[in-house]
Amino acid sequence: MRVKKYLPSLLTLSSLFLGFLSILYIQRGEFILGCQLILIAALLDSLDGKLARKIGVSSLFGKEIDSLADVVSFCLAPSFLIFNMISSNFETYHPNFIITAILSSFPLLMGAIRLARFNVEHDEDNKKQYYDGLPTPMAAIAICALIMMNLEFKSHNLFLENNWTHYNIIIPSIILLSFLMIGKIQFSKFPLLSFSKGTKNSIRLILTLIGFVALGISSMIGLLHIALFLFATYYILSNIIFHFINNSIQLNQLKERIQMKKRES
Repeated sequence: MRVKKYLPSLLTLSSLFLGFLSILYIQRGEFILGCQLILIAALLDSLDGKLARKIGVSSLFGKEIDSLADVVSFCLAPSFLIFNMISSNFETYHPNFIITAILSSFPLLMGAIRLARFNVEHDEDNKKQYYDGLPTPMAAIAICALIMMNLEFKSHNLFLENNWTHYNIIIPSIILLSFLMIGKIQFSKFPLLSFSKGTKNSIRLILTLIGFVALGISSMIGLLHIALFLFATYYILSNIIFHFINNSIQLNQLKERIQMKKRES
């Protein structure tokens, strides 16, 4: 029973350690391995909260330690990854050094703001079927996908000017992801780990499991960067589109109600 009680926190601490380990490998220039460790940390993060609720051991301590782990694994580590990949050839006095440091800090700064806001609104968020703002693990996954794609292209000499890629594709994309974290766009939560929570949850759970299997297979055949990019792009774009569609529908319904009241009066 004691092991069962602390199992979610052990998963959280494992995710935190993997984030720290990722930073160590990134510092050594092993960017792909650093990305892979962040991805494993994201997998563990997706399980700890659901496991805690499933076995009935949710607590304020678990919420706080989870947020602290997220800051390291999905905010600091991606920012560290971005900075080290771009500035690997910079000297400390290089004029782009500070600029790159500022731009690379966006996932860390915006992620910290998002997590602080989540903790304040935690009780309300538990009742929702969505997150307000892009979750930090998904932002980290998207960043890793971009970095891994760029490194793959670089290894095949698909871009002659790598700095052009950094400052015209990667950095703007990462800034956009960072602001999505603190935005009010609604992103759907991943399904509960149960097939007894309704048909909709069961379908989403099956699709999620299929997605994880596809990611595993793509990793074994050397196409993880493509699968990750497609997965992150689909999740982010589909939620943005559905958010604006739902808002448009709600706005039209509100206009119809206002018009009906005017007619009645």
